[in-house]
Amino acid sequence: MIPAQNKWMLLLDKFVDDWAGILIPRPTIALAGFEQSDGCYWCGKEVDEKNCCGCKERHVPWSRVIRLGNYEQPLSTCIVTGKYAGWDDGLEFLGKLLGEQIRGSVPPNSIIIPVPMPPLRRFFRGIDHTAVIAKHAARVARLPMRQALWRWDSAPQASKTASARIKMKRNTMLLRPLARIRGKNVVLIDDVLTTGRTMEVATNRLKSKGVSSVRIAVLAVTKMPKKGKKSDLWAADRLTGALGGIQYSSLPVF
Repeated sequence: MIPAQNKWMLLLDKFVDDWAGILIPRPTIALAGFEQSDGCYWCGKEVDEKNCCGCKERHVPWSRVIRLGNYEQPLSTCIVTGKYAGWDDGLEFLGKLLGEQIRGSVPPNSIIIPVPMPPLRRFFRGIDHTAVIAKHAARVARLPMRQALWRWDSAPQASKTASARIKMKRNTMLLRPLARIRGKNVVLIDDVLTTGRTMEVATNRLKSKGVSSVRIAVLAVTKMPKKGKKSDLWAADRLTGALGGIQYSSLPVF
């Protein structure tokens, strides 16, 4: 849960931002009303008394999923803005919130490893959003961060259907030289968990190199439609200008 803020101060901040012409609000304003919520210990999906997440039918290679909440507004809006508009302040804020959830929830000798972004995609976007999230999460959780994985360039998962996502090849993830992860407890960080295929490939690669355990930490968990292409741009309710006039529909999906 976001620390309580004085309502009058939030209104004053919003007024100042509007007056100054700041297009992207500060994270505390953008995330106003958001509360952290836990999901299923194994898959991260939302669970209540009436609905079961159904993860018992699937074997997952990791030990636990740590998350901030469901992939819905205002959290989804902030993730999309940070990812495609290079909103560093928002990614930093979200990373710190995730770090608070990680701290005290992982065993000793743990390290944080971000899910890597293909070099070409990083070049076009101008930011490695997962690395930014992981860096600030590591600082708050007081754990070392190590960029131990490297990823072959591939089509972004955001542009694929659920059936296409699970076809991600095992050799997509490679271990970097001198990774020094053997015997470590790993916290693998990404922005959104959908089918879990990316995390599965990364986890299996890390385990094949001798890590003791892998835990997943993500900003949000979402349900992926079985039919039709739904990127996380559309999954955010096809936001158009939700944050200060940013036209998400015009942003390329790299």
